[in-house]
Amino acid sequence: MTRPLFWKRLSKPRPLIAAALFAAALVGALLLAAVDGSFGARSWALVAGLVFGVALQRGELSLVRAWRDFLVLRDAGQLLGFLTALAVAAALTLGGLALAGAAQTPENARVGPISWLLPISAFVFGVGSVIARGGVMVHMRRLGEGSLVAAPALLATFGGFVLGVALWPWTWRIAIGDAPSPSLPSSFGFPGALTAQTAIILAIAAALWSRRPRPGPDPRSLATRLAVEPWPAPAAGALLGALVAASYAAGEPLGLIAECVIVARWIATALHLAPVALPGLDAGVGGLKAPLQGFEFTEHVVILLGFIIGACGAALSSGRFAVAGFTRREAAEMCLGGALLGWGAMTSLGAVTGEAIAGVAIGAASGWVFLGFASLGIIAALKLDWRTSVTAPPPEAHDAPEDLPPYLPSNPPAQPGDAGLRV
Repeated sequence: MTRPLFWKRLSKPRPLIAAALFAAALVGALLLAAVDGSFGARSWALVAGLVFGVALQRGELSLVRAWRDFLVLRDAGQLLGFLTALAVAAALTLGGLALAGAAQTPENARVGPISWLLPISAFVFGVGSVIARGGVMVHMRRLGEGSLVAAPALLATFGGFVLGVALWPWTWRIAIGDAPSPSLPSSFGFPGALTAQTAIILAIAAALWSRRPRPGPDPRSLATRLAVEPWPAPAAGALLGALVAASYAAGEPLGLIAECVIVARWIATALHLAPVALPGLDAGVGGLKAPLQGFEFTEHVVILLGFIIGACGAALSSGRFAVAGFTRREAAEMCLGGALLGWGAMTSLGAVTGEAIAGVAIGAASGWVFLGFASLGIIAALKLDWRTSVTAPPPEAHDAPEDLPPYLPSNPPAQPGDAGLRV
């Protein structure tokens, strides 16, 4: 089916439209600062969301894609991108705390409890992200890129969050309530925690180094490489890691889960699926606080909007914006995978950014546990997945920029029948 001419035009690189969108968002941040009386939580959240969305869209970071590329294409570029995010976030966060002479971790640090349920919920999260062809932040990125398939995935993810809230009294009583929350700084101090984590990250990177991508010389301009071409995953990972550290410095760990939990709790309570008082979520647990409240224009909402605007602007600039529909089968896959994603993220108290990267940034053992078992879930699901659109996606029938060569095989876009479902 032929797309309207308007959408076709937007699927070519449109840097001026993207610049106008970013400028409008920055004006919005200044207006929020004026309303709040200073450049505070909401204005910072909008800027952080913009940078977050740009980093994810330009680097196309996805833990599913990272493991798929490594297992199928023997390309470790995306995995090295995530390792770069971990390294930069830990170096800036733990290093900054050490230089500042901090005596303890920040009050809202993402140091989560480690119970017998965390490996299970992280594994389920990984399986769900394969079925849905991406995690929570991937679907938020798709929304900014114009892919309508993100809608059923995100709705189902909210359903999974509601299920997690409904089960929370049992989850808290049986698993999380008495679980320890170990962290490396509590045992080794900030310098020791940074040294230990850096050694772990370097050891993993050394094992993957021979599988790194080796692009040839690129004669195109720096502006084209920045605004149009996909960024190398380590570059996007470094930006993401720096943003996580900056968010800690601003007082609010980076993540997209907090507002999802707040809305899910409101829905579950309204439907009488959960009691009014929920231990842990009221006072906060693992750096996540989700009080029972109605919808408010908080910094958690603002960062979600900023993320979508940032991803949309980056997609417009690079010619990756394309409104695409989905089939009934894809909708069913998104619903199943999204429900698993939501329950896994709710029960794990976070996802890849908030639980893993922000957790590792502060030296939390829970971040490593989540990342490890989510990866195991992804690997297991990829091994069992029969869909070639996931395990070996074909070239894309996408209106590519006329003056640019096709995307590299390691970043294969999708066919029309796949509704643009890149992982």
